Amino acid sequence: MSFRARLFSLHRDLGYFAFGLTVVYAISGLAVNHRHHWNFNQSAQVSQVQVGTPGQLLTSLPEERRRALQADPQLLTRAEEPLLVSALTEALKRPRPPKNAFWRGPDRLSLFFETGDRDTVDYDPAQGTARQLAMTDRPLLRDMNFLHLNERHGNWTWLADGYALVLLFLAFSGIVMTRGRKGLLGRGGVLLGLGLAVPVTAAVVLRYL
Repeated sequence: MSFRARLFSLHRDLGYFAFGLTVVYAISGLAVNHRHHWNFNQSAQVSQVQVGTPGQLLTSLPEERRRALQADPQLLTRAEEPLLVSALTEALKRPRPPKNAFWRGPDRLSLFFETGDRDTVDYDPAQGTARQLAMTDRPLLRDMNFLHLNERHGNWTWLADGYALVLLFLAFSGIVMTRGRKGLLGRGGVLLGLGLAVPVTAAVVLRYL
């Protein structure tokens, strides 16, 4: 078997082998490339419910105190805040209390039921409304992004490096397999030059102009 025939055979076999990873990196690359347009890892489900003002929720407090809070929710004391959080948890029919809760402003009490912003509730005491935000991983795409961005590092780094080397081989072997007018001395050479000009021009224009 000639060198060119062996090169063609290896190029073909590695192309088949790299198909899966190429699909993963291509789809994930498109998703991540538009990260300024959307959350490429998670989708958001937002809902708003009426749960009541502090004066309505804190039924364990004396009637006079509840009327005062009904008139001005900002009169809520630090000692009453845990009672409000517990009452909100019950009103929202949550099976467990939030992992954290704090005021983000005078009219916004945030409850965090999961780590980060995966499951949060923003409560407006004046309006008595609770805005629920639940973040869920996008099926398959989250896993593709996990691999593409090498979030875990470790052994996957070496596998990703190996894939990069396979792509380099496919690129270089692909330009020398064809001879004649369709190869480097003909149309192939023109296309190769145009392909090289794209990243060079983009780098100059986008970085320096």
